[in-house]
Amino acid sequence: MVDFDQLKQLEYYSTKFARLRVDRAHGIAPHKPILLLSVIELIRINSIQNSKIYLSEELIETFLKVWRYLGSEIHNPDISRPFFHLRGDNFWHLIPNQGFRKVINSKVKLKTFSEVQQAVKYAQIDDALFELLQEPLSRSNLTTILVHKWFFHKLEQYNQLLQTRLHQEKHEPCKEVGVEYRLYAKRSQLLHQ
Repeated sequence: MVDFDQLKQLEYYSTKFARLRVDRAHGIAPHKPILLLSVIELIRINSIQNSKIYLSEELIETFLKVWRYLGSEIHNPDISRPFFHLRGDNFWHLIPNQGFRKVINSKVKLKTFSEVQQAVKYAQIDDALFELLQEPLSRSNLTTILVHKWFFHKLEQYNQLLQTRLHQEKHEPCKEVGVEYRLYAKRSQLLHQ
């Protein structure tokens, strides 16, 4: 039996995912959709078990793996900005570290990985969205919305990503990606000082 409330929630979040507020200054920035696809994947493999999303090494590695297939050559694969700016899409809520509530609630834009890490304890998605992402059919529908809206021109690359995922069903951290991101984060921090 179809749950009408669940259908309404699915429609609501489908619209949200299709209308993400992305930076368009240098072409459409793919950061937010890639971050959401990464979170969805970690929920799918049960690495994320509640609505709290930590800026963990596993999330960073997954983000960079997805970026390799769907990312943009004209943008940097910086996870910290979408992690911070998704709050403007009204389903992603930032929980501050102690002493950073005013920073998070203000209009200040955190620009570096270390600034975001210092100020944000974790992000929390709406409970209704988390429930949808735990259910395979809803998760598939929301993933399809993201891919077809933001990466329609890269469907072949997305299918390649799915093939690599199917071959590595158990998530194994990629040391190379973690080192790559740490180097990027350090370079980004130096550029913004």
